[in-house]
Amino acid sequence: MISRDAFAQEVRALTDTAYAVTYLILGNSADCEDAMSAAILRAFEGRGQLKKRESFRAWFLQILRHEAYTLLRTRRRLMPVEEMPEAAAPDRDDAGRLDLQEALAELTEAQRTALLLQQEGYDLSEIGQILDVPVGTVKSRISRAKQTLRTLLEVN
Repeated sequence: MISRDAFAQEVRALTDTAYAVTYLILGNSADCEDAMSAAILRAFEGRGQLKKRESFRAWFLQILRHEAYTLLRTRRRLMPVEEMPEAAAPDRDDAGRLDLQEALAELTEAQRTALLLQQEGYDLSEIGQILDVPVGTVKSRISRAKQTLRTLLEVN
């Protein structure tokens, strides 16, 4: 079992990545903090299940992802239909291009998450473990994300 100090050290090292992943799923800071708190508690209570300390990153981010989706499902169930935000068409510049933030918003959530984790330095097998998908699926999501971004950000 990982010690309390080692657990805290690992969680601190993952704070920025954890926030980025939850923000991609939930879209606001308050919910991100709630999901992160719930994930930290759940991981701490289940730290005896962690077999290898070197697997902590993937193990913790998978717990975090599940907590974020649980919160998202709960929030959607509780939100009245009239309060649900409408999807707006992205703004384009004079040349018809999107800026990077808008282009990233055009990706599917799965593509954005896989691409973010790759940019954070995770290898394909770790990303697959975090997202609970095969490595081939990770590769295709990242490839499609990059192709979509190239198309959206293309200079004419």
